[in-house]
Amino acid sequence: MRRFVFASALIAACPLAAGATGITNVGGVEVIDGAPTAPPAVKHRRAAVRHAAAAAAAAPAAAVASPTRAALVRYALAFVGTPYVWGGASPRGFDCSGFVQYVYAGYGVGIPRTADVQFASGVPVAEPEPGDLLFFQTYDYGASHVAIYLGNGWFVQSIGPDVHVSNFNAPYFRGRYIGARRFLPA
Repeated sequence: MRRFVFASALIAACPLAAGATGITNVGGVEVIDGAPTAPPAVKHRRAAVRHAAAAAAAAPAAAVASPTRAALVRYALAFVGTPYVWGGASPRGFDCSGFVQYVYAGYGVGIPRTADVQFASGVPVAEPEPGDLLFFQTYDYGASHVAIYLGNGWFVQSIGPDVHVSNFNAPYFRGRYIGARRFLPA
């Protein structure tokens, strides 16, 4: 129940960075300018859900293109706090590509298992919409990390300790972004 409430709150209002001064475009993705804000480290799923829901409640609404995209994003957000597991592709633990594959499969959309093949298979988009996949070059050349775009520069991903929401204000992601791909109708 808490996960559903959290997901509903976050899709209704994607958080903007505190102190944001404007919005710019990085590789077709809207990015909120200003000082980056990092969420506090949380070790427990309930704490992660409470933190993200509080951030969402204080933010302006994000545009979602279709009911299917909105539902897919809500579903993805329901997994916030799920542990990161290398090679994981289930709610017991996800890696990045297993997470997006699992979320998309929940809506009847089959996508490849690994980030590099997902990147090669999707339709390139210059300006992603909520539900589109964002790709990053991290530990290997080419697409080695993937996330689901939420809008307003925010995305949900499985990296580090768990599934969580991140922003392009983080220099790590801004500098490693290589493009977006679409598997859902616009």
